[in-house]
Amino acid sequence: MRALGLVAPLLAVAAPARARAAEPPPGWGESVTSSPGRDVRSPEHAPADGVYGRFHARFDVGVDAGAELADGGVSGALRATAHYFFMAGVYAGYADALGGSSVDSARTLSFGVDIQPAFIPRWSNDLEQGSGVLDLTLDSISLALGTYFREPNGASFGDRRGFEASLGFGVPLTGHAPGPWLGARGLLRWDDPTSTAPTARGAALVTFGWRFFLGQ
Repeated sequence: MRALGLVAPLLAVAAPARARAAEPPPGWGESVTSSPGRDVRSPEHAPADGVYGRFHARFDVGVDAGAELADGGVSGALRATAHYFFMAGVYAGYADALGGSSVDSARTLSFGVDIQPAFIPRWSNDLEQGSGVLDLTLDSISLALGTYFREPNGASFGDRRGFEASLGFGVPLTGHAPGPWLGARGLLRWDDPTSTAPTARGAALVTFGWRFFLGQ
């Protein structure tokens, strides 16, 4: 009887503790008051990551068509580029006067290297501006250095050759790296770079083209 008298108080203390342990945690089974749609952002409203899909592939390739404007007139132009991770790459260009005699070159073929230095430094320093159009436009600023072969009017192709440098940029029309782009570029060309006084020619290139990824 004395033992029962000692056990009874212990049971009285233990019973409420077990009852509390058996109770579900606060909010368990209660209805959700917030909407997941309001708490989880959809991809189109998610913050910009500054990459815009460019780490999904190693190479981006661009094909552009447009017009090359020089002092003498306008030529049809084509330009193709390929870049590694949107930075270091190569280019090839072709301009044709399409029979026009006002341009000093009937045809010009050029190729060289094209560098877009902004992407990795901007992304690694978390300098996103929150707009894919603006970020990709800044990343597309490029410096190209190369050589060319041209056909002066009344001469043969390759009779003139030299060195060219250009600076340009592109604007993605959809705000994504793959897709349609508008491009603009300024060019300077020097005939015969070994000459002591090479002749410089200026031109402007305006294009519309497409970018796509390779090497995924």
